Amino acid sequence: MTIVTVGKLFLQVSGDERAYVKGLCVALEEQICQVVGRCLDEELQAEVDRLLEREAYVRRKRSKKQKVRIRCSRCLSHERQNFRRNGHYQRKLNAHWGQIRLNVPQVKCACGGNVRLRFRAFRPGQRMWDDFGVEVCLDYQRGLSYRQIKREWDQVFGRSVGLRTLNQRVLAEKVQGMGCLTKDAVPPVMRLDGIWLSVMMPTGEVKKDRLGRMRPVKRAKKVPILAAQGVWPDTGRSALLGWMLADGEDHNSWQTFLERLLEMGISPENGLALLVADGSGGFRSAYESRYWMVPLQRCVFHKLRNMAEALYSPAGLDRQAAREYRTHFLRQAAQIWQADDETEARQRYRAFCQQWQSPQPKAVASLKRDFDLTLTFYSAQEQAAAQDQLWPAHFLRTTSPLERSFREFRRRFRNAVLFHSQAGAIAIMAKLASRFS
Repeated sequence: MTIVTVGKLFLQVSGDERAYVKGLCVALEEQICQVVGRCLDEELQAEVDRLLEREAYVRRKRSKKQKVRIRCSRCLSHERQNFRRNGHYQRKLNAHWGQIRLNVPQVKCACGGNVRLRFRAFRPGQRMWDDFGVEVCLDYQRGLSYRQIKREWDQVFGRSVGLRTLNQRVLAEKVQGMGCLTKDAVPPVMRLDGIWLSVMMPTGEVKKDRLGRMRPVKRAKKVPILAAQGVWPDTGRSALLGWMLADGEDHNSWQTFLERLLEMGISPENGLALLVADGSGGFRSAYESRYWMVPLQRCVFHKLRNMAEALYSPAGLDRQAAREYRTHFLRQAAQIWQADDETEARQRYRAFCQQWQSPQPKAVASLKRDFDLTLTFYSAQEQAAAQDQLWPAHFLRTTSPLERSFREFRRRFRNAVLFHSQAGAIAIMAKLASRFS
C-alpha cells in the first residue's frame, strides 16, 4: 500500500454563491489530479525500489550477481548490480479526474545504455489510463451513444477524444460468453431462452462512399442471443452460465449453443437433472440430438401465453367484460400446475378441457399440445425429495426468472435501437451479462 501525505489543500475561490461552488469544484478537481499524480509517483518509485532491491541514495550491496527481468538496451545485460537510477522524465496521463502529470523514474546501465522499464501502473505509450475504459463502458451501459460520451470526455480532458478510441475501449472490455465449470459448480436445473435485437449485417456487397472508400453494404437483421441460466433450487441461487449471438432460433443455432454448454461440463454426469425451455421447434430438435438424456420441462409461462393468443372473446362483451373473461380463463388454467402432485394436476387438466373444449377449442388445443412435458417438474421434485432436498416448483416449471433478467437487456437494446456491428452487440451483452454471472 502506498501512503502519501496530502497536507492542507488551499482553495482560492470568491464571488457569489454560484461562482463560489463552481470555483470550489474546479479547485478540488485540480487538487485531486495533483494527489493522484503524487500517489502514482510514489508507486512508480516503489516499483523501482523493488526491482533494484534498494531505495534511493542507498549504496549497492556486494553480493553475487542476480539477473532481473529488465535488460540494458546497449549491452543487453540483465545484472541488477549494473543498474542505477538516472533521474526522471515527465509525462501526462489522462484519467477520469482529468490530466495527471507524472515523474517517471529512469534507470541506466553501467555501460551507459538505457534500461527500459515496464511499470504495472501503466503501459508504454498509454495516454488514457485504465479507469477511462471502465468509465466509458459504464456510460455505454447506461445507453449513451458514442457522440454523447465524446462530448462528456472532451470537457474533462479539454481536447477532442476520438470516436474510434471510445469504440476500442468498449470492444476491449469484451469477454467470452462461454466459460467452463467444475463438476461441483454444475447446476441441477438449467433454463434456456433467447432475446432478440437488431444488428447491421453485411450482405456481401461493397460500394464506394463519398470519399472514394470501398465500404461493405449492410442491412438490419433481427438476430437472437441464446442464453442459459443455472439454478440451484435448494438454495434459490441462479447465475447466467453462457450466451451466444446466433443467426436465429433454428436447429443449427441451438445445436451449436448446446454443444458449447456440453463442452463447459454441463451434463447429467455432472449433476444436471432438468432443462427448462419454451416449445420452439429449433430447440426441440437440437435438444433431442444433444441433451436427450436430460428431462425437459416445457415452460408453463410460454404455454399460457400461447393459450392467450389462441383465446377469443365471445360476441357481445364490452372491453372490460372481455378482459375479465380472459383473466378468469388464464387463472383457471394456471391452477393446473399449482396442484400438489402430478395426479391431481392431470385431474384438473381433464376437468379444464371438458369445461372449455366447446367455447374455446383453439385455446384447449394449444394446452393439449406437449402437455405432458409441462408436468416434468413433478418427477424432478420426487427425485430431489429422495435425496432429502426440497425443490420449490416455481424454480422448475418456467423460464420467467430468466425473462425478468432480460429486462435490463431489452431496455439497453431499445435505447440502442440498432447495433451497427456484431462486435458492438457482443460487447454490450458481455458487460450486461457480467452482472448476472
